Parts: sequence; structure tokens; C-alpha cells
Amino acid sequence: MPIVIAALLIVFTLVSIEAHSRTHINRLTQSTADGIASLLKYDMNHRIESLSEFAKLSQLTGDMTNDQWQSASKTLYNIRSDYQAIGWIDNNYYIRRVMPNEGNELAKGVNLALNSHELLAAHKAQQQRTASVSIPPTSIQERPGLGIYVPIFKELSPNKELPLNKELPLNKKLPLDKELQGFVTSLLLFDEYINTVLPLYLLADHQFSLLIDEQRIYSDDITPEVHNSTWKKQASFLLNDHVWEISIVPKDAFLSDAHYRMMAILTMLGALLIIFVGLAAYTALFARNKARAMIDDRNKIDHLLKNLPGIAYQSYNKQDRPMIFVSKVCEELTGWSKAAFESGTVMWGKLIHPDDCQHVNEVVNKAIVQKTFFELEYRIITKNNNIRLVWEKGEAVSSILNNQAILEGFITDITSIKLAEKEIVRSHAFSDAIVNSVVEAVITIDQKGSIKSFNNAAQAMFGYTFDEVKNKNVKALMPRNFADQHDQYLANYLRNQKASIIGVGRELLALRKDGSMFPIHLSVNEIQSNEDTMFVGLIRDITLQRMAADQTRKHIEQMAHAERLNSLGEMAAGIAHEVNQPLTAISLFSQSGKNLCNSGKFERLPEILEKVSQHSRRAGAVLERMQAMTKQGERQKEQVDCNILVDDVVKLAEPDARIRNITIKISGREVNASVFVDTVQIQQVMLNLLRNGMEAMEAMQASNTENQNMIELRMQISPQIAPQIPPQAPPKSVIKISVIDSGCGLSSDMTNKLFTAFSSTKKNGMGIGLSISKSIIEEHGGTIHYASNTPTGSVFYFILPLVE
Repeated sequence: MPIVIAALLIVFTLVSIEAHSRTHINRLTQSTADGIASLLKYDMNHRIESLSEFAKLSQLTGDMTNDQWQSASKTLYNIRSDYQAIGWIDNNYYIRRVMPNEGNELAKGVNLALNSHELLAAHKAQQQRTASVSIPPTSIQERPGLGIYVPIFKELSPNKELPLNKELPLNKKLPLDKELQGFVTSLLLFDEYINTVLPLYLLADHQFSLLIDEQRIYSDDITPEVHNSTWKKQASFLLNDHVWEISIVPKDAFLSDAHYRMMAILTMLGALLIIFVGLAAYTALFARNKARAMIDDRNKIDHLLKNLPGIAYQSYNKQDRPMIFVSKVCEELTGWSKAAFESGTVMWGKLIHPDDCQHVNEVVNKAIVQKTFFELEYRIITKNNNIRLVWEKGEAVSSILNNQAILEGFITDITSIKLAEKEIVRSHAFSDAIVNSVVEAVITIDQKGSIKSFNNAAQAMFGYTFDEVKNKNVKALMPRNFADQHDQYLANYLRNQKASIIGVGRELLALRKDGSMFPIHLSVNEIQSNEDTMFVGLIRDITLQRMAADQTRKHIEQMAHAERLNSLGEMAAGIAHEVNQPLTAISLFSQSGKNLCNSGKFERLPEILEKVSQHSRRAGAVLERMQAMTKQGERQKEQVDCNILVDDVVKLAEPDARIRNITIKISGREVNASVFVDTVQIQQVMLNLLRNGMEAMEAMQASNTENQNMIELRMQISPQIAPQIPPQAPPKSVIKISVIDSGCGLSSDMTNKLFTAFSSTKKNGMGIGLSISKSIIEEHGGTIHYASNTPTGSVFYFILPLVE
């Protein structure tokens, strides 16, 4: 029994879903038919209304010239470009003028009397004094079409009557105050018309045919069998005394797809009725969304002009510029509605800022006199008393009725554009100020090598003013042996995009205005733009760096000599090594201060002297700590934040890194931890590792064209048992501080004795720096290690316990 009940329930569900599916398809098909009928009716009424308004505003007559006809009809044709033709028919029913001429040459001179349907429509329009549509449609081009006829009359004086031979159809006469001038007509070909008016997706799942007065006008290959289908739905409307009927049926693919999905769901989920209910809800939601999409598309068609980024208008050329026509976007720009402008409640001239009125009138009047376009920018005051800057372009068109100038044009809001232009100008000024404030020379050249910018530092460095080198070849700043190859190098790079120094720093010689040569560090980068390619060069005078390097080299030689005096012992050598670093920095900054004094740049002396004082105090602290290491008892330790510890080391190492053109990168700033250490000793370890890495990278740069110019100082926290903590103690967190370089690395033989005293990879190295660093780290309860970096370089790191 339960099986029978379940089977009956499934059968009932199947029947119910089948009925619901048929109802949904019928409802969707009927909704599509109604939507097509609404779109066609709306579009045809809008076309009749537009043509009638065109006839009313244009005041066309049989005496108009071809230029007047072209000017008047071109506007309507451009707005609704899906017309096959727009024509003028005189009061004798001959087609006299056509827009456009191309493709419609056969229509000129045709008498409507040759086509009874067209003549009947024209007579009807004349009799009823309103627009009329020709049905059944057969155009002059022997293709299904539809003609719209709008009569144009001329007012007569009370004493003037129509000629006796001017008889109207159906033996009726016009009142004596009207005289027929002719007709404005438009031709639509149904194939193009249907494809233009109806969106493609609307007929994606259905087949469609159109009948007017029971005569088939358009069909998308509907066969009689399909046309008589039980799925057939119809919709109709009355237009100009003609019945338009839409027949629509779902396509086989749509029907089969709907049934297939239903059967598949029932097969897979027949026992789960609640899922089937969910599918029905989804189907209903889909139909609702599709109906909303149809409504949305109709709204888009109704508000087509709203997509324009401004106001299209037509106005009288009067002082306050009353509007004849204005698009609906006017409300977004001014706050005033379309009806307010077109009814004369609001005048455009009243919105123009009082300070700009005279200028606007002068520009417009000048364009009218010269018969040219006018284009200008001015301010307007909106309904909310806000000021906006607008751009207007238009021209004056003479009215056929009274030869009065009518202004037609386009107005758009450029307030944001002008603000952006001001911001760009400000940004350029800001960037120029930054470039001129840097101490390095910044020079920009074009593809031909001509100098386009030359900052203040470049002028001071080379001795030229910008006016002296502007648009001159950059070869003037190079020694002869480099200058001869420069043009050829630029040409080769632009041709094959292969560069040897683009994006890579290198050291060269430069030529001052007085003919003297000096060493520089040059880095060049390419600036791509749509119009041209530019190159910017950053130049640093490394004369002082070379001098400092020479002094350092001499100092190293002296230290090597001191190394041979081993009678001082390992402690004396350690003291010399640790004190040498701050002394070297003192020497460099002293020399820099001397050079600044010689050059008259006294404003930087306080900064130089502060650096000298800082390293002097550090040298004294190192000596004090080295003396304390020989004594028994606790060292001078304190709790220090790891970030502060690293920042202080980077400040000390930055001058040395800048000389070597190396950037120090700090990683792991999110670390929030403290260590209990002797600050000077731990900083000395990190400083020693940083300088070792920078020296390795400098050696690597000298033998490799790739720019390896970054050394990384990384902090990491990991839960481990500190090396000096007894095994029975609980685990503590430790911090790992690593110095990662991309230098030449170490050989496997050297790694075995790396932390042994007097073992060094440097030619004149003493080999005690890492040995002392190991002693300091182990005294603080930590360990120091080495690892190879990938692809090149070394990683020195040490581990210290954190303060709990």
C-alpha cells in the first residue's frame, strides 16, 4: 500500500508539474506577445508624433529650396536613422524630395495615384488633418513597407478662397482658411524595422509573425503547422483604424528544453518533493525577472536621450534664450525640469552667471554673423544656487517660416573636468618641486637624446643652467669616448628594445661645463606614453664616495698591518675591529663636512656633526663594553623592543649602504616583542652582519650587470626551547633575526670554520668579526648560524630568547 500511495503521489506531482509547466510557457509566451505589441504600438505612435511635430516646427512649403529641405529633414533622419526615407509630397501628390538621396533615386517624381493604397492614405490624412498610415504596405522598392503621411496646411486670408479645381477626395472641400501645401512622409521597410525595434533576446525562444488587417506583413519562417500550434498566443492593437495582430509560438528547442529539465528533475529527485517545490519557485522567479527585464528594456527605449552626457537643445536667439526643445538631462544639470524650460517658465539665459552673460552673447552673435559654429565655456547657476561650469557648442539655423535664427547645440557639465585639470597642474608643480629638491641630478631626454628637463641639482652638478642645455643633445654632458657611441646606442635600443643600462645602475664619468670630468653613478629608466618614449636619468656625484673608498682601503691596509702585530692578542684585535666601524663612519662624515665647508654648503653641517657625535659615542660605548667583558659578574643589560633595536641599527648602517647604492629592507615589523640584552653589543652584531652582506653584494655588483641592490633584515618569532634553557624548563618563545644578502655566497670549505677566530674570506680581512659576534650571542643565551640564499647570496641569523 505505501508503494501504491507513493506511486500515486509521484504521478500526481508529475501531472501537476506538467500543468504548471504548460501554464508557465503559455504565460511567458503571452507576456512576450503583449510585450512585442506594446513596443510596436509605442514606437509607431512615437514615430507619428515625431513626424507631426517635425511638420509643425519645420513649416515646410512647396517653395522651399533643396538646402532648406536638406537642413530641415536631416535632423529628423539623423535622430531616427532606421527610416528608409523621409520625403516631401506636393499638393498634386507627386514625390518631390527625398532624404537621403542615396538608395531612393527611384522615388523622386513618382505619382501616388499609381498606388491606390498610398493615395488613399494621403487623402485620409488631408481629410482628417492628421497623420495617416498606408496599409496594406507595398513600397516603391517592391519590399514590404509602411508609409506615414502628415499633411501641411497654410493659413489663408478671410477674402481668399481655394481655386475651384482644388477638390478633395470624397467630394469634400477644406474650409476657406486652410490651403494644402503638401505632405511630409516617411517610409519604413518591415524587415529592417522589426530588427531595429524588437530586441534580439525578446524573440530568442519564440517564433513571431505580424498581421495587419488579417494580412501577413512579417514572418520569421513560421510554417503552417507551427502557426496552428496549440502553443500559439496572440496580441493585437488598433493603430490609425488598422488592426495590428501579433502571433507568437515557442520554438521547439525551448519546449523540448523545458520538458527535458522537468523530466530530468523528476527522474533524479522524484521522491524529494520539497526540492521540486524549490524548482517551481525558481521557475516563477525566473519568469518574474524576465518580465522585469522586458519592462526595463522598454524604459531604456523611452529614455534614450538620458544616456547623452549633456543637454541637446533648440532655442530662440533672444536675450533670455527661451527653449523650443531640451532633453531630459537638463534636470540633472540645472535642477529644472524639461517641462519648465519648454513652457517658458525657466529661461536658459537667466541661468547664465551675470559675469559671463556679455561674453556668451558676444560669442553667439559673432558666430551668427559669420555663420559658423560657436564653442565656449561659461558658468551657470542651478536651481539650488550651485555654480557649475559648462561647455557649449552649437550653431544658428535659419527658420524657413520667418528667417529667424534658431540656436541648436549641445551643453555638458565640465566642472569635474576643470577641477581635474587644476589638480593635474598642481600635481605637476608639486612633482617639479620634489624633483628640484632632491640632491641627485634628474635629467629627462627624448628618443633623439634632447634634454627636456634639468633639475636644480643637475645645474649645480654640471655648471649649466636649464636654458643653456634645453633641447640640446645629452652628449654635451659626456666625455668624448662615451658621446660618440650615445646616438647609436639610443637607435639600437628603440629598434630592438634591448638595453644594457636601462633599469640598471652603473658608474661612469661625466663632463662639467668647465671641461672637468668627475665620477657619477647613473641609473636610467624608460617612461612609456601614447605619443613618445622618454628616458629619465638619476645621477649621483660619487666623488666623495670614491675618496671615502680610497680612505677605507688605506685604513684596511693599516688594519692588515696591525693584524700582523699578533703580540697584542686576540682581545686587542677584537677591540680594533669593533672600534674601526664607528671610526670609519666618523672619518667619512668628517671628510663630507670638510667638503661641504669648502663648497660653502654650511646648512648641512649640523646634520654631519650630529652623525660624527653619534658614532663617537658609539665607539666609546664599544670600548666600555669590551672592558666590561674582561670582568666577572653580570653585564649591563636592559629590556629593549625588537623594532627599536632594528631601527637604530638601520640608521647606523644607512650612510654606508647609501655609498654602496644598497637599500636596506626591514621585514616582520608586525613583531611585537622585547629581549633582555646588552643593546650596544647586539647592535654591533647586527651591524657587523649587515656590513659583511653589503661588502659581498658590492663585490657581486662589480662582476655582474644585474642590479643586486637590496639587503633584507628580517624578524620572526617562533616557539622553541631556547638553547641555554635547561631541558626541564617549559618552552619559551624566541626571536630569529636574519640578514639576507644576494652577494657571492660562501664556499663549502669556508662554512666549516666560519665562526673561528682569524678565518676570513676577505683579502685583507682579520677574521675576528664573526668570532666576536658568536661570543656575544652565546653570552646572551642564543645561537648564531649561516645558510645559503637562493639563487645567490648568504643568510646569517641569530636566535635570542624573548622576555616573558
